[in-house]
Amino acid sequence: MKRRECLQNIGAIALFPLAHTPFPQWKVYRKLHLFIVVNRENAAAYDLGQAIAHTLTDEIPESRAMVTRARDSLRVASLISTQQLDVALLPRPELIAWQSYQPPYDQLQPTQLQEIFETEDYVLISRNDFRAEHAALIRETLQAHL
Repeated sequence: MKRRECLQNIGAIALFPLAHTPFPQWKVYRKLHLFIVVNRENAAAYDLGQAIAHTLTDEIPESRAMVTRARDSLRVASLISTQQLDVALLPRPELIAWQSYQPPYDQLQPTQLQEIFETEDYVLISRNDFRAEHAALIRETLQAHL
């Protein structure tokens, strides 16, 4: 009986690592979905981001667009500049502060940004390495439907 319990415990230990999502799977998930990151503290940005994601999902289903929230504007900028996410929705003043390396953005590595779409006081941005054809498709879709 002790031998059987020992083998069961070894089997459970061997399968334990499979119970957690490995990091490479998160990379694949990020590649399959267009995440639009917004500042959690900005409810208007979240609502606008939801509208943008809904429009993109309806018009470009393969984008699988969705909004995700970061804890503050510095974290939004960090996620974009470190290439963890590709697209962000920011108020124009925050984008200007980031591009001019004003505090708290002076802590981040320099990042070349492009504006994809502008509405009201908000700008949908990405890094310059975001595929030009994807940025153009997003821009055209949003201009036609928002």
